[in-house]
Amino acid sequence: MKIGEIAIFLQGNLIGDGEKEISRVAALDKATEAELAFIEKPELIGDLETVKASCLIVPLSFDKQITCPIIQVKQPKLAFAKIAEVLHSKKAVKPEIHATAIISEKAKIGKDVSIGAFCCIGAGSEIGNQTRLYAGSKVGKNVLIGENCSIKQNVYIDDNCRISDNVILHPGVVIGTDGFGYVRDEDRHVKFPQIGTVVIENDVEIGANSCVDRGALGETRIGEGTKIDNQVQVAHNVRIGKRVIIAAQTGISGSVTIEDDCIIAGQVGFADHTTIKKGAVIGAKSAVFPGKIVKKGVWSGIPVQPLDEYKRQHANLRSLSRLKEEIKKLKEKIKSSE
Repeated sequence: MKIGEIAIFLQGNLIGDGEKEISRVAALDKATEAELAFIEKPELIGDLETVKASCLIVPLSFDKQITCPIIQVKQPKLAFAKIAEVLHSKKAVKPEIHATAIISEKAKIGKDVSIGAFCCIGAGSEIGNQTRLYAGSKVGKNVLIGENCSIKQNVYIDDNCRISDNVILHPGVVIGTDGFGYVRDEDRHVKFPQIGTVVIENDVEIGANSCVDRGALGETRIGEGTKIDNQVQVAHNVRIGKRVIIAAQTGISGSVTIEDDCIIAGQVGFADHTTIKKGAVIGAKSAVFPGKIVKKGVWSGIPVQPLDEYKRQHANLRSLSRLKEEIKKLKEKIKSSE
């Protein structure tokens, strides 16, 4: 795209020549001819004379002298991501079904679907138009997969699950396995029924080797636009809202509710029947104890608590050794005076 076309696409303010062609995006320190980079915080950037990019996306307040054209926008990083989607859009792949794929005669395959080597699709399942199943992926019985989905290598989707449109499941994802539910008898654990389903709404992305368990009797649901990182465990009957971000190695126990627009950092642990209210942010390695209701705000710690409170407690802990010495000296003074 020409720089002028990019400026129009981003609704930005172009300063400089808009006729030059841009082929790709790149990091600021690596960008060269025909490449586009961005600057989010100009005060953190050193010598701009070394910049070799053909164009920069910059904040509205950017006022430094630079030789290449610039596009001023409100949010440079967001604008950079949007134009990267255009410049680096995936090339259309000719739809094909590999000879080694095993597809039930009772399955329905949409238009322009690609099915890779050693894939399996069970009876009663439906694959939507322009969806791609990569090598080794397995789809059980009566599974519904929507349009334009990307089911990467060795993904397993168990029976009766529902995947909506534009969903990306990265390698090793498992959808619809039994939840971890047992009832104690006198001398053994009796398995509670795990006969529910999983519903994944539009535009969800789930990272490699993550697992979403089916509901025990109802459903486990992941809301539209939610993004889940690698190695995340989502247990049975969990309900995750829209546009939620969940980082790697988080574990979510059964019957947890995470409402819309929450941000969950890495290695957070959720005990069962907790509720995370809309817009809450939970810091890394925090623990949410059973039944806890976490309101909107920034939270951290074990057990999880408002961030300011957590910082105060942490500061007090660091002062314990000094306080111990002061108490020791006070005791000595009292003893000598007596």
